[in-house]
Amino acid sequence: MLTKKLAEDIVHQTMLRLRHNINVISPSGVILASGDKMRVENIHEGALYVAQTKETLIINEENIALYPNTKPGINMPIMYQDEVVGVIGITGDSDDMLEIANLVQLTTEIMAHQAIVESKSEWQRKNNDYIFEALVHGSKLDGALNERIQKLPFALSGSFQVILVSLNEASYAENTIPFFFEDLFYKQPVLAGHSQLQEYYILLTNCGEQNCRPIIKALRKQKQKLPSLQIGVGPVVQHLSQLPYSYQGARTALKFATIHNELTFFEDVELFSLFKPRESEEVQAFYHRILKNLDAKQLETLQSFFDCNLQLKHCAQQLNIHRHTLTYRLNKIRELTGYDPQYFEDAVLLKMACTLRTLQTMKAI
Repeated sequence: MLTKKLAEDIVHQTMLRLRHNINVISPSGVILASGDKMRVENIHEGALYVAQTKETLIINEENIALYPNTKPGINMPIMYQDEVVGVIGITGDSDDMLEIANLVQLTTEIMAHQAIVESKSEWQRKNNDYIFEALVHGSKLDGALNERIQKLPFALSGSFQVILVSLNEASYAENTIPFFFEDLFYKQPVLAGHSQLQEYYILLTNCGEQNCRPIIKALRKQKQKLPSLQIGVGPVVQHLSQLPYSYQGARTALKFATIHNELTFFEDVELFSLFKPRESEEVQAFYHRILKNLDAKQLETLQSFFDCNLQLKHCAQQLNIHRHTLTYRLNKIRELTGYDPQYFEDAVLLKMACTLRTLQTMKAI
């Protein structure tokens, strides 16, 4: 697990503070780095013993014959998660080095631990980015992609929601946003990373209201500190195959967030994403989301209400029902859809949903 570069860094940093030669050796006994360049890539028999036993070995004149191609000194294991990842050797008289040996070993393990953790974190970041890009661009869930998903520290379970974040202050974003994400999503089933220049992605999983609301709240709070921070929130979807829709919704929301300088939900600007072919995924998702809970009678009532230009009396006569019955139906539609047909802005959305649904149905026939 020790690279040659890390071994050379350990030798360089340690020898700046000691007047002794330092060797860093792999668990297989190969000297990776040394103050004595002639010893690099040679086999160190003493290090092999240390790697196998996890014990410190002192080589002196009494036992040096047992370990060919070695010199007197102290050889100690470099441990990481109870495994030997290397051996650190200090050349010289062991009596002169006993007091500093443990300190050298501790310092070396700290350096190795930090480098290994950073290497793993970097790999995980790249893996996250690969998975996100593949899923939001509709890549097939083949064996290779599934293998990468299995290496995530959590399961990708629905519902899902994509959030995109951008910040014009590039240097600030590079230094701050990743750490903000790390603190915000610590031990949470969230995929987050760098998407493109000055833009970051967040993929929320298991996206119930209790899980997502605190994250949205934290993002709002962060925006108060950074006015130039722009946040676009995509729609919630149930399956991984629908992530391209949530991603495109987040991108649409981010565009309007940049214009209006406020955290923007896709649902708030969804109307503007509909200026495209009626068979598009956004169009179908729009009218299905709004009308999915209405039955045939409620859809007929709603369409009639629009045909009568929102006039209750005229609509009641058209449907041959009492005005109170019509009011009851309209209130029920409001409960089922979340939109009030008698409120102008809600009526516009309901009317568009009905019209798009009708056009799509006619095309299917």
